[in-house]
Amino acid sequence: MKRHIIALVTILSSMTTMGHISPASAQLVRQQNSVGPSILFGNGQTSIGVDSKFGISDNLSLRPFIYFPSNGTDFGTALTYDLPLVNTDSTLLITPFVGGSVDVNTGSNSVTTFSLVGGADLDLSDSLRLKASLIIPLSTDRGQTTGIAVGAGFRF
Repeated sequence: MKRHIIALVTILSSMTTMGHISPASAQLVRQQNSVGPSILFGNGQTSIGVDSKFGISDNLSLRPFIYFPSNGTDFGTALTYDLPLVNTDSTLLITPFVGGSVDVNTGSNSVTTFSLVGGADLDLSDSLRLKASLIIPLSTDRGQTTGIAVGAGFRF
């Protein structure tokens, strides 16, 4: 009888505790998100495209992109660690970042490339951000070279 009471108390206390735990959710961090035009210099050509940033925490971001070079379409995403730097009045000015990306080219020789990515976001206002990044492929056996992307982003 004593074991049944202990088991019942344990179950009830577990159920009570579970009621106070809120489920984990992936919420975007406001004002870290942006999307806008970008230019990529690399692989012997210049490509236009769209670059974006979605903050998944104070220091982690997903950075999906799509570019339109002459040999197909490049698309992918980067996962970066961000280091937001603020000035004395707590306004965010610059956010250096470093991480890794995967890039898929849909041209005639469909190529997937893994790269190291580093750069910075510069907040000009509450609604506009400039960004620049350096993309270094981990393998150059298929002709990929280091690239530089620059662009602007509209913050939301």
